[in-house]
Amino acid sequence: MIKITENKQNVHHIVFDDDRELYLVGTAHVSLQSVELVEETINEINPDTICIELDDKRYNSIMNKQKYEDLDIVKIIREKQLFFFIGQFIMASYQKKIAEKTGSRPGMEFKRAIELGEEKGAVMVMADRNIGTTLKRAFRLTPFWDKMKFLGSLFVADDDDFEDLDIEQLKEHDAIERIVGSFEDELPVTKEVLIDERDRYLASKICENLGEVTVAVVGAGHVPGMLKQFDAPLTPEAREEIEFIPLPSKAGKILPWIIPAIVLGAFAWGFSSGRRDVAQDAIIYWVLANGILTSLGCIIALAHPLTILSGFLAAPITSLNPTIGAGFVTGIVQTFVNKPTLSDFEEIQNSKFSMKLLWKNRIFRIFMVFFLSSIGSSVGTFVALGPLYRLFSQ
Repeated sequence: MIKITENKQNVHHIVFDDDRELYLVGTAHVSLQSVELVEETINEINPDTICIELDDKRYNSIMNKQKYEDLDIVKIIREKQLFFFIGQFIMASYQKKIAEKTGSRPGMEFKRAIELGEEKGAVMVMADRNIGTTLKRAFRLTPFWDKMKFLGSLFVADDDDFEDLDIEQLKEHDAIERIVGSFEDELPVTKEVLIDERDRYLASKICENLGEVTVAVVGAGHVPGMLKQFDAPLTPEAREEIEFIPLPSKAGKILPWIIPAIVLGAFAWGFSSGRRDVAQDAIIYWVLANGILTSLGCIIALAHPLTILSGFLAAPITSLNPTIGAGFVTGIVQTFVNKPTLSDFEEIQNSKFSMKLLWKNRIFRIFMVFFLSSIGSSVGTFVALGPLYRLFSQ
């Protein structure tokens, strides 16, 4: 039976059956007081092991080991990571807005813990689940309308929302419970993946890597959930279950092929039955509906003329191939004809960034081209089905 006491505000002392000790420090990620608390705790405890709420990717980012110029936008689009990539940048920009109010950069408490750990020769453990896995699980498991609700909340947030924010209050247990409770009411599945699963993962990874005296630095929002896990943490095998990215359902695999099969079947039937003129008209309808609406999406996104043209030419073909979308083509073309610069990466995280400026940013432009051309292609497919049906039912 473990023993848990609150050593001081936001620092819990946990003693395990084998007398190993863990000091769990709950922080607000943009708080100078949190940086001071971490520094004070590590210097006072002098642990042999320090666990941080980071994965390797976020560790490289926070320690400036991952440079913007090393990022491959084309690879991000090809691996279908563009939504996650933009979402991370937008979330980072909100953290910077809060940081401007507090005077502390996001994640400074983690960076300071790492620096102190290296100075003291402590074993460093990056204890969080891979950020890509977390985001993919959230995206795959969250219902469609909840995804739209979450994305919408990111885009409509205003600087005024941060004016009355009390950062230190965010570390108080009752405040945390209210925030988490609200999140659970609005987006229960998303909350399960982003918070509950990570509570279990963090607690398990920390228990697996305990030293004689360990300090773990995590966001205060994870502390209540983690404290419930230390009595019976997940085994490594059970932890693997929440690292698994769910595959699409059988219906999800089959449905994307149904419309292409119907359309191609209709074309083939038209030519083989001697209704060549009808089949030719159907092909023209298909090309125009897909091409024009995809191009319209590109135009709304203020895409480069070559991108608009590529959307028109590609959409009628990609709409018949579920393995590649029109947005994939237009996004890559837009990347090549209007390549993002270092200033675009820096600007998209600027604390003063606004929706007006977003439209001028090359990275966000690629995202909008990808998103709006994909919508245009999808709408074009369904628009074309009506005339196709009427043509072949005559």
